[in-house]
Amino acid sequence: MTQPAAPVPSLRRGNVDDATDMASTLPAPHSVRALQIGLRRIGILAAGEAMLAGHFDAMTHVAVKRLQWFAANVSGALTPGGVYMVRNPVPLTVDGVVGAATWSFLQAMQRDRLSVTGRLAKVDFPRLMNTYPGIGFTTLVPALGQVGLADVDFAAVVNSMNAKAERLGIYVFVNQLFRVEGSIVSGAVVPPAGFSAHKLGRAIDLQLGHSWRIGFGNPALSEAMATAAIDTPFGAFREHAKTALGCRYGGDFQRIDRPHFDRQILPGGSEEWKHLYFFNQLHFRQIAANQQALAVEGGWRGDAAGGAGSSYA
Repeated sequence: MTQPAAPVPSLRRGNVDDATDMASTLPAPHSVRALQIGLRRIGILAAGEAMLAGHFDAMTHVAVKRLQWFAANVSGALTPGGVYMVRNPVPLTVDGVVGAATWSFLQAMQRDRLSVTGRLAKVDFPRLMNTYPGIGFTTLVPALGQVGLADVDFAAVVNSMNAKAERLGIYVFVNQLFRVEGSIVSGAVVPPAGFSAHKLGRAIDLQLGHSWRIGFGNPALSEAMATAAIDTPFGAFREHAKTALGCRYGGDFQRIDRPHFDRQILPGGSEEWKHLYFFNQLHFRQIAANQQALAVEGGWRGDAAGGAGSSYA
């Protein structure tokens, strides 16, 4: 008679491998050391982060929760060659406990030699009929050409803004989308926030114009959008972004920031915010090193998966 498989042991914060396993060259299956080796292999730690071998310490707990959030919220992974591939999200509970489902996901990532990545999408200005980079726009990855980067959900928002501008007969000039941590922000209307939605790729600073040509009086100053009546093109655009697209408008902030719209994860600095921040900042570094790490073009097409491709679950 076939014996039933032994249940996979759960690991959680505070667990420590026994002395025999700690002394062994190879970690025991489903031990804390085996977990930590797997987490390192898939690239879940930032530079300078370290886990105490064999101890399910605070850093190991953080790394496990990142893994679980990634599994459920990121629709891709990087191949050994650094190429983005589409995968199906796996709905893991983000609780920091390593049960059977978390073990299975981590082992599958290791088996296929995949690395974690983020959710940045390409906002391709040449494909957007009524949206252009503004005077203050900086291309973050010159090799990609005239494109911006945004979280895949917000790239679809930019696409919808472009469609609305086209219907209204006006033009959108983008000054900033995704912001790299540590970058200097020039020309900011207000001092940059520490937990800015730009760092997630979920914000846009823009101006509106009546022509696609940049010149005297075009695009208009952001005050023109802030004060425009709802029945005017500028006012209709502003209200569409707030109501139909679910954006916060900086003109309504206590510290007024009229060029700004975002879909911030609130509160800023929450665990959810930190997870998306970690993976999208990581994704930018991956894209800067290898443009094939960016395969999602939600900015003009509006899809979250970047087209047909292999799936991985």
